[in-house]
Amino acid sequence: MTDSTSPKVPGAPPAPPARSKRGQAPNSGRRRNRRADEYGEYDNQYDGEYDDEEEEPVNLMEETPETVVGEKVVVKGNLAFETLLRIDGKVEGTLDCDGGNLIIGQTGTLVGNVEKMKNMLVDGTVIGDISVEKLELHAEAMVYGNITCQTLFLDHNTKVVGTLNVHPLAPQMIDAEGNIKGDTDKKGKKDKKKAEEEEEEEEGGDEE
Repeated sequence: MTDSTSPKVPGAPPAPPARSKRGQAPNSGRRRNRRADEYGEYDNQYDGEYDDEEEEPVNLMEETPETVVGEKVVVKGNLAFETLLRIDGKVEGTLDCDGGNLIIGQTGTLVGNVEKMKNMLVDGTVIGDISVEKLELHAEAMVYGNITCQTLFLDHNTKVVGTLNVHPLAPQMIDAEGNIKGDTDKKGKKDKKKAEEEEEEEEGGDEE
């Protein structure tokens, strides 16, 4: 074993730098810290807002309902509201709200269609068609009707009797290739009409 204080041998290669207990050179930590400080200068240079920020998801259970239909209450007819309605009783009829939110509690039942709403959470029963942007079916929710939405969440015990139309372009229908149904037919008819017009123009030019 060579003592660290032994004299240097002429022509011998220089000794490697001393290592710390973790096998790092003494100045490596300083270099890393200095590099981190240099890059850190650029971290917060942009103080503006980014255009592609995603909208935070809405948790309806944390929101305060504007109107609550109690567990023992039965409503028949047209029910209008603006922001958030919670149904713990029974509602039979039409819900009048454009862009609002709806909660069907565990004891709640809705008999009627839901249209033009933003977010809907169901823990109870819905008898009717649903057309919303985002739909959550929790616990033992039951839906007897067709569902159209852009985003759908289903719990394990959920029951749905009806058709599903779930995609980012909903409520429009799409085909197996992801194209909106009807657009292909319209484009085909337009192209056919244009071809007929061009053919008529060519025939008119030949006659002259």
